Amino acid sequence: MKTRYITVLASAMVVLAGCAGPSAPSTPGTPTGGVTSAASSPLGALTLGQCLGNLDTGGTPALIPIDCTEKHYWEVAAILPTTEDAYPGEPALRQIAETGCGAAFAGYVGVDPGASPFGVTFVAPSQAHWSDPANRKVACLVGTAAGGLVGSMAGTAMSFPAKGQCTGKPLTGSYAIDLISCADPHYYEVYASKKWSGKSAPTTAQFDKLYQSVCVNGFKDFVGVNVGKSKYEILYSMVPAKQWSKLKDHRLVCSAGSPKGKITGSLKGVKE
Repeated sequence: MKTRYITVLASAMVVLAGCAGPSAPSTPGTPTGGVTSAASSPLGALTLGQCLGNLDTGGTPALIPIDCTEKHYWEVAAILPTTEDAYPGEPALRQIAETGCGAAFAGYVGVDPGASPFGVTFVAPSQAHWSDPANRKVACLVGTAAGGLVGSMAGTAMSFPAKGQCTGKPLTGSYAIDLISCADPHYYEVYASKKWSGKSAPTTAQFDKLYQSVCVNGFKDFVGVNVGKSKYEILYSMVPAKQWSKLKDHRLVCSAGSPKGKITGSLKGVKE
């Protein structure tokens, strides 16, 4: 049976990115510009808990609301007000985000951003949009540029990816695994998860039973063949016992894939 375990420790650093344009960055760490018409800015309409689509539109980014029960990319975790009458400038708006958005992630999701594979970014108004008082705020967004989120992240305390998401090469000792669109080359795909309801970490016997029912049986249902006959392996993740009381994501998370990577698309039903 091909099985690997990724040990995770809360050691990653949060990465904040954003733009001082009317909408959002294409991806974290890649600032973008925006339109110049103040009337066209959707920033003023953003509300806490609203889910959004892809911010990378290949041109001027847009804030596209999506029902949180549908696949989405980002979720508004906080609205940070500004008090200036005059446009404070991009550096000042970035400082507001850097001060408040990391804490907003922890307060909204329920886990420190350094113990989660998900990211935090922000959107803020351009000078052209400042004339509309409704736009004078910084919106903190939580989620991933890879998309694939279903349901709200509020209170989930997610330290591991969600079912249906694809990932890069796992890094032992860190939660900072890359979330990648399943349409792009990746290493693993989360196909099953189940929360352990016990007050403490499962014993070896309890874990073995859980692993068999969720990961092993789920692999056959997902890929279409037993893991022992597949060219793919199981990668599972679960909070270690020594961190059980500190981290609240008590799911067993099962992924199918290969340490060689280069997988494109879903492994659902490939029967290999």
